Amino acid sequence: MCNGKIFETMKKILSLLSLLLVMAACSTDKNFDDVYMATNEGAARLSIAQQSEALADQSVVVKIYQVVDGEENLVRRYTSMADVPSTINFLAGDYVAKVVVGDKRVATFDGKYYSGEQSFTVEAGIVTPVAVDCKLVSTIVAVNYDATVAEKLDAGFATTVAVSDTYDQSAVNTGDIHSLKYTESKEGYFILPEEQTSLVWHFEGNHPEEGAIVKEAVIENVKAAAKYTITLKYSADAPGGLVIEATVDETLEEKDDTLIFSPDPTLLGVGFDVAEEQSSIAESLTYKVSSLAAIETFTLTADGVEYNLLSDTVTGISVEKVDDLNYNITIADDFFSLVSGGQNALTFFIEDVDGGKLEKDVIYNVQGVLPLTTSDYDLWFGNVSFKAMVLNTSASSVKVAYSADGSTWTEVAAVAGADGTYTAAGSNFAADKNYRYKLVVDSADAGKTLSHETAAGAQIPNGDMESWSTSNNIVFPYAAGASPFWLTGNEGGAMAGATLTQSSTDVRPGSTGQYSAHLKSQFASVMGIGKFAAGNLFVGTFSMSGMNGTVSFGRDFNFTAKPKSLSFWMKHNEGTINQNEGTPAEATGTDKASMYVLITNWDAPYAVNTADQSTFFTMADLATMEGVIGYGYLEKRESATEWAEYTLDITYREDMKSVKPKKLVVSFTPSGFGDYFTGSTDSWMYVDDIVLNY
Repeated sequence: MCNGKIFETMKKILSLLSLLLVMAACSTDKNFDDVYMATNEGAARLSIAQQSEALADQSVVVKIYQVVDGEENLVRRYTSMADVPSTINFLAGDYVAKVVVGDKRVATFDGKYYSGEQSFTVEAGIVTPVAVDCKLVSTIVAVNYDATVAEKLDAGFATTVAVSDTYDQSAVNTGDIHSLKYTESKEGYFILPEEQTSLVWHFEGNHPEEGAIVKEAVIENVKAAAKYTITLKYSADAPGGLVIEATVDETLEEKDDTLIFSPDPTLLGVGFDVAEEQSSIAESLTYKVSSLAAIETFTLTADGVEYNLLSDTVTGISVEKVDDLNYNITIADDFFSLVSGGQNALTFFIEDVDGGKLEKDVIYNVQGVLPLTTSDYDLWFGNVSFKAMVLNTSASSVKVAYSADGSTWTEVAAVAGADGTYTAAGSNFAADKNYRYKLVVDSADAGKTLSHETAAGAQIPNGDMESWSTSNNIVFPYAAGASPFWLTGNEGGAMAGATLTQSSTDVRPGSTGQYSAHLKSQFASVMGIGKFAAGNLFVGTFSMSGMNGTVSFGRDFNFTAKPKSLSFWMKHNEGTINQNEGTPAEATGTDKASMYVLITNWDAPYAVNTADQSTFFTMADLATMEGVIGYGYLEKRESATEWAEYTLDITYREDMKSVKPKKLVVSFTPSGFGDYFTGSTDSWMYVDDIVLNY
């Protein structure tokens, strides 16, 4: 329902004129068991709650039409609320209620004219509440005489306002032009014909020494439901003699001067229109709440928090109980320290003991930062865009400050946009953080400090090494039926009856899991024919061709943020190399454990074929290897046979800083020369709890 503006010229407020259509036995709001209705009938009950005499001098006409095939047929008409029976029966169907208040005159001092209508449907057994808003139709023209006019001019001065483009005294005298004559400060009301858009005003007065004074002007583009004020002041300062200073305020003071016909509670603004947007840094605003029955529920919800205005003490809100039916609520700017920045709806909910309800949003523009959404930042690049609303138009410095720990704050300058909006670009925005952020205007905090928790970065499937399965006597590092992420060279070793990597119950200290990965390098042979096979665990796929294997490193990975490092627990033994095909030259002495992580934008996995050494790469190649965005690695030739945690810091290449990743590679082996079929059959490794750190 629409709520109206309260005007100073009204003696008091017309708060409610109720029109309620209800079904007798099936009302969800009220029961009318004394109403008799025939089959397929509904009932209408009209009531009035008049808290002043504002309606006493104005006529009220209520007409109800039945609508059939688009044609309206009058079925009820009332010219006085006293004539309206307690209930009115209707057949089920479509209807429209039309209400007018006041007399429709082109020019009058007697009162404003309102009209409104509301369509509704009567259904058997269903309550159909109907609210009719009678909007102001009249144009208000006020003439305001300054005290100097009566002091300096002879009696008998007057201002005539006429519905015309030009002033014609004879036409005014004969009534051919509709007009009003103002002999004192007051308001008049006009309803201009459709083709007429101008009003002309004409002042005449007499100065005892200077003689006659005449002033006139045209008000163009006159609007309905608007107010124009003509102010007249006597002045002796103008050159050439004594004159009347005349000013016309043509500011369109759009008036939603609405009489509300409703059985439900109402919410009105004192001196303002509740339909208009308000500012959180403006002066306090007072709302009037009225109801036909005692109010039992009265809440205000803002920024997702509900406040009980009948019982709660709320910062910045004062509640005055006039009586059980009426409350005044004042909202001051302190309240908006509880509300996020931006355009916010404050939702009033009022319910009375008879079931009358009102849920009404009032819109406030609130100074402060707006809540972050996931679309406002990119955790891979660490970029964040803060948005804020700044209502202080004289602000010389606008910034947004943010903090991941609540003590160290980073401030970034905000750039003005349209309609008081600002944006500020931040950096180093990371995953798994609970950020606090706020608006800073001219070095002072402004508005509510908000918080936002970023999601934890994505983790590697089965990084805890808890999922294993066996198929055709081959051990796999993933659950049966699951999509593989990790793989091993077990499929190749199985041809020679060797299992290179399998689960183990030897877990790292403090582990909450039951298993780790056990990697064992072996000489795999069939009838004495075979090759050395390194124990391994990697992200990718594996295939065999004869006695050679191909490892395709890398799988698609959804990088929701940029990891800083890779951590894991490990213990390993590096034996003396006892299987060596002669390459590379450094493959002598003790075996070499190798662990690395790669983040790449490869479209396809990188294939290393043991039959083609040109596909081999070393850790030193990663800084320039095509498609590698970030990398970290560790190579060890000394054994460490007790569990320990290791961290591979990820180095991000400067030449790839603007590239988003596609694939992740992680690899472990106790025999880093395994591509050359070189290593030690005494080398082994246990790995557990592999984690990306953000």
